[in-house]
Amino acid sequence: MRRVQEIARAHDLVIGNLFHAGDGNLHPTILFDPRAPGMLERVVAAGEEILRACVGAGGSITGEHGVGIEKREYMRWIFTEADLGAMRRVKRAFDPAGRLNPGKLLPDGPPGDYAVRPGTRAWS
Repeated sequence: MRRVQEIARAHDLVIGNLFHAGDGNLHPTILFDPRAPGMLERVVAAGEEILRACVGAGGSITGEHGVGIEKREYMRWIFTEADLGAMRRVKRAFDPAGRLNPGKLLPDGPPGDYAVRPGTRAWS
């Protein structure tokens, strides 16, 4: 929680914190107006810093929630390409036509350090 507040100050943002007191799941909520110049870029940067802090502390990027679009490229921070390949095979076994939540959960493209940027589908 202290690190989340440091990140909020560093990016001049307001971040509310909801959490599960018993299991350590944090749900930082960044409050912002996407119409304000430069705001969305600060929000994305702060969100990435928060996720890095969570992973650095031995946590996950998801808690009990799914990955969706916003965090899918960060899956490589916590899973190897072999892990992701196994997940893709399981998904194909249950969804061979790719109709269930297409484009969500698993990162696409070559390995690398990706981040969602303003203007991508996650922010539209």
